[in-house]
Amino acid sequence: MEKNTQFKKGNKMKIHLLPALCCFFLFVGCHTTKVVMPSVQGMIYDADNESVSDVEIFIDGKKNAVSDIYGHFTLTGLTASKDYSLRAAKKGYEDVELLFTYSVPSQVIYLHMYSAAELLASAEAMTEEKKFREAEAFLNRAELAGGNFLGINYLRACIKYLVADYDSALSIANSIIDAGYIDSYIYLLFADIYENGFSDSNKTKLYLQKSLELSYDPLVEKRLLGK
Repeated sequence: MEKNTQFKKGNKMKIHLLPALCCFFLFVGCHTTKVVMPSVQGMIYDADNESVSDVEIFIDGKKNAVSDIYGHFTLTGLTASKDYSLRAAKKGYEDVELLFTYSVPSQVIYLHMYSAAELLASAEAMTEEKKFREAEAFLNRAELAGGNFLGINYLRACIKYLVADYDSALSIANSIIDAGYIDSYIYLLFADIYENGFSDSNKTKLYLQKSLELSYDPLVEKRLLGK
């Protein structure tokens, strides 16, 4: 009888322990389960649809992600149905900005970024087609993207010359020289401006001579000699 009583007491103790053990494991489980934050996937391409790596992605002014070698990035810590401002930035590229609303985890953002070199190439193409307004717009964008000073301003001076704005062309050409850039083709531009814009034969000959001193060209020599 004694043993049966003890056995029943022991059974009773085990039964009382079960709820406590359940609570313990539930507590541990809650603290070890990883919380998955909402995310948005994104891809970044350039003008040739090639992936752009190392692009910093800012959400509402705070850095959130960086694109990998495949141009892929993941935005984290977003709240559903909330509006966000995104800015993508990389040195030598034009910044990209957009507004979006986080909706579903499968959401994908596609961005196109243009490098300063690509923008300058577009400006050159527009100049060849005599679409000067479009060309200048591309030059402004290339400048904001940190493009090459000489390439941008030389083309800008050429455009001013082509539209017969000789004063502006001369001013831009002088800014190139003041910045320390000296080359034969720059002096040729000066010669063209003075000859066709101001009918100044003396300065035309001066800059033709300067051009020849840096790089011999039989056509420039012939022009200098008036042949």
